[in-house]
Amino acid sequence: MESLGQHILLDLYHCQNADKPWEHLKDVFYKGLQQGNFTVLNDHHHTFEPHGVSGMFILAESHLSFHIWVELGFVSLDVYWCGASCDEQKLINIITDFFKPEKLDYQFVQRGLFED
Repeated sequence: MESLGQHILLDLYHCQNADKPWEHLKDVFYKGLQQGNFTVLNDHHHTFEPHGVSGMFILAESHLSFHIWVELGFVSLDVYWCGASCDEQKLINIITDFFKPEKLDYQFVQRGLFED
């Protein structure tokens, strides 16, 4: 079977850098997306008071969304893309190298499965 897209759900627990400001987080996400050969079209975020950030990167290939619970050191990511030119492992490596989670849960789902 051939799939139209790939979808990763990534949960990072007890992260060291979940409290960084949006400007710093944005740089990390952009670096990971660029290294993974994703094409960023736009980004949007909301910073919560007293802490926490949710955001989305609109990609030519689809999207990356994230939610950060600073008080728990928890980061949740959702990356969906189509096309074979992206390297999600480079993206994941940069993100996990930055957040340094004690625990990581990873799910990979093929989307839009069609029989040949």
